[in-house]
Amino acid sequence: MAYTEALKQAGALKGSNRLQPTATATTVRTVDGKQQVLDGPYADTKEQLGGYYLIEVADLDAALSWAARCPGSQHGTVEVRPIWAM
Repeated sequence: MAYTEALKQAGALKGSNRLQPTATATTVRTVDGKQQVLDGPYADTKEQLGGYYLIEVADLDAALSWAARCPGSQHGTVEVRPIWAM
């Protein structure tokens, strides 16, 4: 909670949420123009996306600094990605 509060105080937090386990996933893909809907995750992996923070910062270095401060980085991996500008 302290990490989330720090993001809010810095004005960087734009959104966040926890995600339910991969077992609750439904996967959609299109093959040869036909939609396929599959129960469960697309691939079995040891790693799961548990949640996300959407932040707005000046540059990649600032994003990496926030990622390093995230408590999750002490127990797993924090992935940093830019979003597509629409």
